[in-house]
Amino acid sequence: AFSVLSFAVILERAVFYISCRGNPHTLLEHLASRWKQGGGAAVLLTELEARRSRAYFIPLAQTYFAAFDDAMPVFEEKLYACGAKIVRLNERRLSMLASIASLSPLVGLFGTVLGMIEVFQRLAALGGRADVALLSGGIWVALLTTAFGLLVAMPSLLLHQYFSRLATERSENLDLLVSQLHVITGKQVASIRQEAHDEELR
Repeated sequence: AFSVLSFAVILERAVFYISCRGNPHTLLEHLASRWKQGGGAAVLLTELEARRSRAYFIPLAQTYFAAFDDAMPVFEEKLYACGAKIVRLNERRLSMLASIASLSPLVGLFGTVLGMIEVFQRLAALGGRADVALLSGGIWVALLTTAFGLLVAMPSLLLHQYFSRLATERSENLDLLVSQLHVITGKQVASIRQEAHDEELR
């Protein structure tokens, strides 16, 4: 059950990450060039919508220019909400994969312990007379559960680490995208969250 669930999660995540991959630096270069040519926020928004790209950062860029003329608190809240949604989509089901990687060896070990208990019960039923065939056969069958648990856990853990790193990189790219868009457009942003934090410190 764990192996099937792990394979399903890995396949779904792999398809997701491949389908919405992209390079935000290429987009930033294009937007910087168009902005210098006199393209305003409405023009760039229209171009972004016309691209029909599935890159994960496109919705944030669209939100940026769609809310460009809004009041600063509204502008920042819209960016934050869009960015948080993208991050959630990129981190989706990763906790499930981590749980599978952690639980599979434990379930396998539990099966081995139950198998060993059964072997010793059979040995006790024989009155303590050792039966090498019984012991060896029962032990190797019991150890199979641990082996299969590790077999499921190792690729699950490896791919969880890879997907987590990919999600973190994408989250960092979203921050970079917004900061570079501020530079391109010259928009002055003073985060209301940072101001509130500074006020609390004072």
